[in-house]
Amino acid sequence: MKVLRDSCGNIDPGNVKRLSICHRLIEFLPGSIGALLVKVGPTRFAVFFSSLLLLAGITNLADAQEKKKTFAVIPVQLANPFFAEIERGAKEQSAKLGVNLIYTASATSDQAGQVQVFRDVMTRGVNGIAIAPVNGEVLVGVIGEARKRGISVVMMNGDSPHSERQAYVGTDQLTASRKAGEVFRSLLPKGKYAVLTGNIAAVDMQQRLQGFKESITGADYTEVAGSPFPCNDDLKTAVQIVQDVLTKYPDLDGFYFAGGWPMFAPEAYVKALGRHAADIKSKKLVIVSFDTLPEQLTLLKEGYASVLIGQRPYKIGIEVINTLNDLATGKKVPPVVDTGTDVVDQSNVDQYLKK
Repeated sequence: MKVLRDSCGNIDPGNVKRLSICHRLIEFLPGSIGALLVKVGPTRFAVFFSSLLLLAGITNLADAQEKKKTFAVIPVQLANPFFAEIERGAKEQSAKLGVNLIYTASATSDQAGQVQVFRDVMTRGVNGIAIAPVNGEVLVGVIGEARKRGISVVMMNGDSPHSERQAYVGTDQLTASRKAGEVFRSLLPKGKYAVLTGNIAAVDMQQRLQGFKESITGADYTEVAGSPFPCNDDLKTAVQIVQDVLTKYPDLDGFYFAGGWPMFAPEAYVKALGRHAADIKSKKLVIVSFDTLPEQLTLLKEGYASVLIGQRPYKIGIEVINTLNDLATGKKVPPVVDTGTDVVDQSNVDQYLKK
């Protein structure tokens, strides 16, 4: 034993004892293998055994890395500052938890493209998928396939209530849109208004319209023909709609944006407002918009919007990773994780700009 200890240096004493026993047992190995190992002697055998321990450690490390959990997060589109905030939160939380993150989306941002992206990530060994649906109903089938494969599925900021998804993480869309309607009504008790929406078939868009209209029902309002106007989450289309509506209805009293799309392109948005920019500052025209991204907060501060309804996308990114991680480790998660809602106007915009 002393010879082995001297030869093994800093090797754990338990391993020294084990290799001593192994050296005695190898004489019972059949044929030339046992004879050869007996001849090498205790000292060389210690070196040989130490090498085996090192190799085993490396193998165990590789196995641990291979078992590292992997989650996929699929937004509606990549070129959108709202989802960029979700990505930031997801990346930071993934690094904190030591999990792999795949962040990807369809280049076309449509239903078919999103279904294909979902199918693709299922083949990449993921433990869970979080997705912001273009249309939640279209995803019912692939979500079912993922669950059959043992892949956890979480919806983010848009739901697929008839699917086998395990949780929804994001804004309580009805509550947030009711707040939008309440604010809109307080600023504009009556008048002519228009609504800008995204994909009109999406559950979250339907809820944002429903909650808003619930809050303004009973007041003396007239919604312009063609409203709500769908931009299908396209920023350029949204800006064009704002310009066209204000041109066609110069006496418009209010505009509700069910998403911040036109304001995500600040210069183009201000240009689209034209002379109506002065009407917003004088409170002759009321604009209530979802989202509180930095560029929107600056526009609000400068008087190009009346009120913003915030969805906290960075927090959504964090919570989808937390929820997927809990599911992957066998923990129970609540069916709905409400990340909260903010109401921002001139009285508190500076506070949010500092965040």
